[in-house]
Amino acid sequence: MASHASRRHADRRRLRPGPRGLVLGACALAAALLGLSVNGTLSDWTSAILSNSTNTVASSTAVILQEVGPDGTVAHSSQTCRSSDGAANSATCTTINKYGGTTAPLSPGGSQVTDVVFTNLGAANASSFVLTPGTCTSTPSTGTPTPNNLCTTDLTVAVSCSNGSTYAAGSAWTDLVYPAGAASSIPTLTHAAGLASGASATCRFTVALPSNASVLDQGLTVSHPLSWTLNK
Repeated sequence: MASHASRRHADRRRLRPGPRGLVLGACALAAALLGLSVNGTLSDWTSAILSNSTNTVASSTAVILQEVGPDGTVAHSSQTCRSSDGAANSATCTTINKYGGTTAPLSPGGSQVTDVVFTNLGAANASSFVLTPGTCTSTPSTGTPTPNNLCTTDLTVAVSCSNGSTYAAGSAWTDLVYPAGAASSIPTLTHAAGLASGASATCRFTVALPSNASVLDQGLTVSHPLSWTLNK
């Protein structure tokens, strides 16, 4: 009998959990309760996703110069050039002729007037508008008798600009202006007010030969590159 009682007592000790078993059981229960207290199931925890929906960038504004004026043909057909025609917002315009062209050669006392309209097509305002003349050439430069250089003698060029798409002498700018003088003497001219986005300005060019022009001025051609720059 004693042996049987001892076995029953040992069985009860094996069935009763000890301190370690109690701790493990409590942890398992807590984990189960935690799993039930959050949204989703345990299968949702195999990946973590964070969506970032606000990723933005903006391009800066630019100035774009458009020029509209006549070509050098008899008809003086209107032509349009834009700085954006070039990859770096810099283009060479070969169709607009500000000196009037060679189809109607000047005689003593004769003149040609050309108006060219400039517009800032860019979204940015321009802080300045600059005219930079290149090197004037008069050809031929040799012969018998030796011809005059029309870039420096007799031929005069005048430049005057005003706001708007038509020239207005009464409101002409006082900075980007060149009174009648030798083509080779035109300096770099700057309109400090620039051109606002969408604004236009018209520049008038007048080339002339005096009535007492020398016979050495005959049969000559003048070529004078001019560059225009809008600065933001």
